[in-house]
Amino acid sequence: MKHTSSLKRNICKNILLAWMVINLFSCSQYQISKSPGIKESRTWIVMPLENNSNQPLASEKVEAILGASLFSLGVDVHMYPKSRATDLVSILDNQTRKIKADEWLVTQEATYVITGSVNEWQYKNGLDGEPAVGITLELIDKISKISLWKSNGSRSGWGRESLTGAGQIVIEELLDGLNIPDEQ
Repeated sequence: MKHTSSLKRNICKNILLAWMVINLFSCSQYQISKSPGIKESRTWIVMPLENNSNQPLASEKVEAILGASLFSLGVDVHMYPKSRATDLVSILDNQTRKIKADEWLVTQEATYVITGSVNEWQYKNGLDGEPAVGITLELIDKISKISLWKSNGSRSGWGRESLTGAGQIVIEELLDGLNIPDEQ
């Protein structure tokens, strides 16, 4: 009987130690501001995110994840229209994309605009090639153009984790900071 209790205690110690090691080595950093009083209107527009990473088209990937995440929260999400670029210069030209999206935004009816930046979107060098993601989001009142909420987060995932999966975790953590009213 004594041996069984000692074995159980060792198993519990090992589980606790493993949990502490996992938490120690999981590298995430979030700064999430207090959520404003969000109106029940469900119409939000996702505008182009700045791509400050060294990965071409990273912002477009994050915009797609952001739109899907907002939709899953019951938000009526509208994405700015994508241009049909045919040459490399047009594909990588964030300024032209932003100007066209701003022109389109004027014609749209919505309560909120969400934008931000992608600061890191890559696999780290090394044997494991962990994904590294850094994202900043900003919620803007469309009418007054006042910034209502800003938050940022970064995460370095595990060796076999996908870059998209790490990005989705960061976006969901950031959006958890918003008090979006439940659907009626």
